[in-house]
Amino acid sequence: MLSLNKIKYLRSLERKKNRTKENKIVLDGRRLIDEAINNNVNIEYIWISNLLEINENKDELINKIKKNKIKFSYEKEKNINKVSNTKNSQGIIALISIVDFYNKELDKFDKKIIILDQISDPGNLGTIIRTCAWFGINSIILTENSADIFNSKCVRSSVGSHFFIKHCTYLSYNTINNFLSKNAILTFCADLNGNTINNKDVKNKWALLLGSEAHGLSGKINYDKKITIQKKGSIESLNVSVAAGILLNELTK
Repeated sequence: MLSLNKIKYLRSLERKKNRTKENKIVLDGRRLIDEAINNNVNIEYIWISNLLEINENKDELINKIKKNKIKFSYEKEKNINKVSNTKNSQGIIALISIVDFYNKELDKFDKKIIILDQISDPGNLGTIIRTCAWFGINSIILTENSADIFNSKCVRSSVGSHFFIKHCTYLSYNTINNFLSKNAILTFCADLNGNTINNKDVKNKWALLLGSEAHGLSGKINYDKKITIQKKGSIESLNVSVAAGILLNELTK
Protein backbone atom coordinates (compact mmCIF):
# COMPACT_ATOMS: atom_id res chain seq x y z
CA MET A 1 0.00 0.00 0.00
CA LEU A 2 1.17 3.53 -0.81
CA SER A 3 0.91 4.88 2.72
CA LEU A 4 1.56 8.50 3.73
CA ASN A 5 4.97 7.50 5.10
CA LYS A 6 5.84 5.72 1.86
CA ILE A 7 4.74 8.73 -0.18
CA LYS A 8 6.89 10.96 2.02
CA TYR A 9 9.85 8.60 1.57
CA LEU A 10 9.50 8.43 -2.22
CA ARG A 11 9.21 12.21 -2.45
CA SER A 12 12.34 12.59 -0.32
CA LEU A 13 14.33 10.87 -3.08
CA GLU A 14 13.95 14.04 -5.14
CA ARG A 15 16.84 15.38 -3.05
CA LYS A 16 20.34 14.30 -4.06
CA LYS A 17 21.55 13.69 -0.50
CA ASN A 18 18.67 11.26 0.09
CA ARG A 19 19.24 9.45 -3.21
CA THR A 20 22.91 9.10 -2.33
CA LYS A 21 22.14 7.87 1.19
CA GLU A 22 19.49 5.35 0.10
CA ASN A 23 21.01 4.41 -3.29
CA LYS A 24 17.51 4.46 -4.74
CA ILE A 25 15.55 6.57 -7.21
CA VAL A 26 11.95 6.80 -8.40
CA LEU A 27 11.10 6.11 -12.03
CA ASP A 28 8.05 7.99 -13.26
CA GLY A 29 6.23 6.87 -16.40
CA ARG A 30 5.70 3.89 -18.67
CA ARG A 31 8.70 4.30 -20.98
CA LEU A 32 11.25 4.51 -18.16
CA ILE A 33 9.81 1.54 -16.31
CA ASP A 34 9.54 -0.52 -19.49
CA GLU A 35 13.20 0.16 -20.34
CA ALA A 36 14.20 -0.70 -16.77
CA ILE A 37 12.48 -4.08 -17.04
CA ASN A 38 14.03 -4.72 -20.47
CA ASN A 39 17.49 -4.08 -19.04
CA ASN A 40 17.04 -6.20 -15.90
CA VAL A 41 17.29 -3.25 -13.53
CA ASN A 42 16.70 -4.08 -9.87
CA ILE A 43 13.11 -2.86 -9.45
CA GLU A 44 12.02 -3.07 -5.84
CA TYR A 45 8.37 -2.16 -6.29
CA ILE A 46 5.90 -0.64 -8.74
CA TRP A 47 2.75 1.34 -7.91
CA ILE A 48 0.04 1.60 -10.57
CA SER A 49 -3.04 3.82 -10.67
CA ASN A 50 -6.25 1.91 -10.04
CA LEU A 51 -7.62 3.55 -13.20
CA LEU A 52 -5.29 1.30 -15.20
CA GLU A 53 -6.56 -1.83 -13.46
CA ILE A 54 -9.71 -1.81 -15.61
CA ASN A 55 -7.75 -2.76 -18.73
CA GLU A 56 -4.92 -4.65 -17.05
CA ASN A 57 -5.26 -7.75 -19.25
CA LYS A 58 -4.80 -5.63 -22.37
CA ASP A 59 -1.94 -3.61 -20.93
CA GLU A 60 1.41 -4.92 -22.25
CA LEU A 61 3.45 -3.24 -19.52
CA ILE A 62 1.34 -4.65 -16.68
CA ASN A 63 1.57 -8.10 -18.26
CA LYS A 64 5.35 -7.69 -18.49
CA ILE A 65 5.49 -6.70 -14.81
CA LYS A 66 3.55 -9.85 -13.89
CA LYS A 67 5.64 -12.05 -16.17
CA ASN A 68 8.84 -10.83 -14.52
CA LYS A 69 7.30 -11.35 -11.08
CA ILE A 70 7.96 -7.79 -9.98
CA LYS A 71 6.11 -6.71 -6.87
CA PHE A 72 3.35 -4.20 -7.58
CA SER A 73 0.05 -2.90 -6.33
CA TYR A 74 -2.82 -0.75 -7.53
CA GLU A 75 -3.22 2.56 -5.74
CA LYS A 76 -5.52 5.55 -5.78
CA GLU A 77 -4.59 7.88 -8.61
CA LYS A 78 -4.32 10.85 -6.23
CA ASN A 79 -1.60 9.02 -4.26
CA ILE A 80 0.34 8.23 -7.43
CA ASN A 81 0.11 11.91 -8.35
CA LYS A 82 1.54 12.93 -4.99
CA VAL A 83 4.77 11.11 -5.88
CA SER A 84 4.86 11.82 -9.60
CA ASN A 85 7.06 14.77 -10.57
CA THR A 86 5.47 15.27 -13.98
CA LYS A 87 2.58 17.55 -14.89
CA ASN A 88 0.55 14.79 -16.50
CA SER A 89 1.26 11.60 -14.62
CA GLN A 90 0.95 8.36 -16.54
CA GLY A 91 -0.25 6.64 -13.39
CA ILE A 92 2.76 4.40 -12.79
CA ILE A 93 5.89 4.83 -10.66
CA ALA A 94 8.65 2.48 -9.57
CA LEU A 95 11.38 2.35 -6.94
CA ILE A 96 14.72 1.05 -8.18
CA SER A 97 18.07 0.41 -6.57
CA ILE A 98 21.13 2.19 -8.00
CA VAL A 99 23.70 0.36 -5.89
CA ASP A 100 26.61 -0.46 -8.21
CA PHE A 101 24.48 0.80 -11.09
CA TYR A 102 27.57 1.67 -13.13
CA ASN A 103 31.04 0.17 -13.23
CA LYS A 104 33.36 2.91 -11.95
CA GLU A 105 36.67 1.11 -12.46
CA LEU A 106 38.59 3.24 -14.95
CA ASP A 107 40.58 0.31 -16.31
CA LYS A 108 37.27 -1.19 -17.49
CA PHE A 109 36.16 1.92 -19.39
CA ASP A 110 35.75 1.58 -23.15
CA LYS A 111 38.09 3.13 -25.72
CA LYS A 112 35.55 5.83 -26.65
CA ILE A 113 34.75 8.13 -23.75
CA ILE A 114 32.72 11.29 -23.16
CA ILE A 115 34.09 13.71 -20.54
CA LEU A 116 31.61 16.30 -19.27
CA ASP A 117 32.99 19.38 -17.53
CA GLN A 118 30.62 21.55 -15.49
CA ILE A 119 27.44 20.34 -17.22
CA SER A 120 25.01 21.83 -14.71
CA ASP A 121 21.66 21.52 -16.53
CA PRO A 122 20.15 18.09 -15.79
CA GLY A 123 18.01 18.27 -18.94
CA ASN A 124 21.09 18.75 -21.12
CA LEU A 125 22.87 15.98 -19.24
CA GLY A 126 20.00 13.55 -19.82
CA THR A 127 19.93 14.36 -23.52
CA ILE A 128 23.70 13.80 -23.76
CA ILE A 129 23.29 10.41 -22.07
CA ARG A 130 20.59 9.53 -24.59
CA THR A 131 22.84 10.68 -27.44
CA CYS A 132 25.70 8.55 -26.09
CA ALA A 133 23.43 5.51 -26.02
CA TRP A 134 22.40 6.17 -29.64
CA PHE A 135 26.01 6.23 -30.81
CA GLY A 136 27.05 3.25 -28.70
CA ILE A 137 29.16 5.26 -26.25
CA ASN A 138 29.19 3.25 -23.03
CA SER A 139 31.60 5.28 -20.88
CA ILE A 140 31.01 8.72 -19.35
CA ILE A 141 33.23 10.70 -16.99
CA LEU A 142 31.89 13.80 -15.25
CA THR A 143 33.69 16.44 -13.24
CA GLU A 144 32.62 16.67 -9.63
CA ASN A 145 30.78 19.97 -10.18
CA SER A 146 28.48 18.54 -12.86
CA ALA A 147 24.77 17.81 -12.39
CA ASP A 148 23.61 14.57 -10.78
CA ILE A 149 22.84 11.91 -13.40
CA PHE A 150 20.02 10.63 -11.18
CA ASN A 151 18.25 13.98 -10.96
CA SER A 152 14.64 13.30 -11.99
CA LYS A 153 14.81 15.81 -14.86
CA CYS A 154 17.95 14.12 -16.15
CA VAL A 155 16.39 10.67 -15.92
CA ARG A 156 13.26 11.82 -17.77
CA SER A 157 15.16 13.56 -20.55
CA SER A 158 17.33 10.50 -21.13
CA VAL A 159 14.12 8.45 -21.71
CA GLY A 160 15.61 5.26 -20.32
CA SER A 161 19.09 5.69 -21.81
CA HIS A 162 20.67 5.50 -18.34
CA PHE A 163 20.18 1.75 -18.59
CA PHE A 164 22.39 1.46 -21.70
CA ILE A 165 25.49 3.13 -20.22
CA LYS A 166 27.93 0.66 -18.68
CA HIS A 167 30.53 2.91 -17.08
CA CYS A 168 29.95 6.26 -15.41
CA THR A 169 31.76 8.11 -12.65
CA TYR A 170 32.48 11.53 -11.15
CA LEU A 171 36.18 12.38 -10.86
CA SER A 172 38.47 15.23 -9.79
CA TYR A 173 40.39 17.12 -12.46
CA ASN A 174 43.69 15.58 -11.36
CA THR A 175 42.30 12.06 -11.59
CA ILE A 176 40.91 12.71 -15.07
CA ASN A 177 44.22 14.12 -16.31
CA ASN A 178 46.19 11.23 -14.85
CA PHE A 179 43.84 8.74 -16.49
CA LEU A 180 44.10 10.39 -19.92
CA SER A 181 47.89 10.61 -19.71
CA LYS A 182 48.45 7.10 -18.40
CA ASN A 183 46.32 5.55 -21.14
CA ALA A 184 47.54 7.83 -23.96
CA ILE A 185 43.97 8.73 -24.88
CA LEU A 186 43.62 11.18 -27.76
CA THR A 187 41.40 13.89 -26.30
CA PHE A 188 39.30 16.23 -28.42
CA CYS A 189 38.08 19.45 -26.85
CA ALA A 190 34.90 20.99 -28.26
CA ASP A 191 35.70 24.69 -28.72
CA LEU A 192 34.40 27.51 -30.92
CA ASN A 193 37.97 28.27 -31.95
CA GLY A 194 38.89 24.71 -32.87
CA ASN A 195 39.43 23.09 -36.25
CA THR A 196 36.38 21.88 -38.15
CA ILE A 197 35.58 18.35 -37.03
CA ASN A 198 36.38 15.42 -39.29
CA ASN A 199 37.33 11.86 -38.48
CA LYS A 200 40.59 11.64 -40.44
CA ASP A 201 42.82 11.72 -37.38
CA VAL A 202 40.61 9.73 -35.02
CA LYS A 203 42.31 6.69 -33.52
CA ASN A 204 40.69 3.71 -31.88
CA LYS A 205 41.10 5.26 -28.43
CA TRP A 206 39.69 8.76 -27.90
CA ALA A 207 37.79 11.02 -25.54
CA LEU A 208 35.49 13.94 -26.31
CA LEU A 209 35.57 16.79 -23.80
CA LEU A 210 32.46 19.00 -23.54
CA GLY A 211 31.77 22.00 -21.34
CA SER A 212 28.53 23.72 -20.42
CA GLU A 213 26.97 26.29 -22.73
CA ALA A 214 26.78 28.79 -19.86
CA HIS A 215 30.26 28.42 -18.38
CA GLY A 216 32.26 26.62 -21.03
CA LEU A 217 35.24 24.52 -20.04
CA SER A 218 37.05 25.00 -16.76
CA GLY A 219 40.46 24.82 -18.47
CA LYS A 220 41.58 22.25 -15.90
CA ILE A 221 41.44 19.18 -18.17
CA ASN A 222 44.27 18.47 -20.59
CA TYR A 223 43.45 17.82 -24.23
CA ASP A 224 45.24 17.22 -27.53
CA LYS A 225 43.12 18.96 -30.16
CA LYS A 226 40.43 21.61 -30.32
CA ILE A 227 37.55 20.77 -32.64
CA THR A 228 34.48 22.71 -33.65
CA ILE A 229 31.36 22.46 -35.79
CA GLN A 230 31.38 24.67 -38.85
CA LYS A 231 28.94 27.52 -38.38
CA LYS A 232 26.82 28.62 -41.33
CA GLY A 233 24.38 30.94 -39.58
CA SER A 234 24.77 33.88 -37.23
CA ILE A 235 23.78 32.24 -33.94
CA GLU A 236 26.44 32.58 -31.25
CA SER A 237 26.58 29.02 -29.93
CA LEU A 238 25.01 25.56 -29.96
CA ASN A 239 23.31 23.84 -27.07
CA VAL A 240 25.84 21.39 -25.62
CA SER A 241 23.59 18.36 -26.12
CA VAL A 242 23.06 19.26 -29.79
CA ALA A 243 26.81 19.76 -30.23
CA ALA A 244 27.43 16.37 -28.61
CA GLY A 245 25.25 14.66 -31.21
CA ILE A 246 26.93 16.34 -34.17
CA LEU A 247 30.44 15.67 -32.89
CA LEU A 248 29.73 12.05 -32.01
CA ASN A 249 28.28 11.50 -35.46
CA GLU A 250 31.65 12.52 -36.93
CA LEU A 251 33.86 10.77 -34.38
CA THR A 252 32.06 7.44 -34.72
CA LYS A 253 32.00 7.31 -38.51
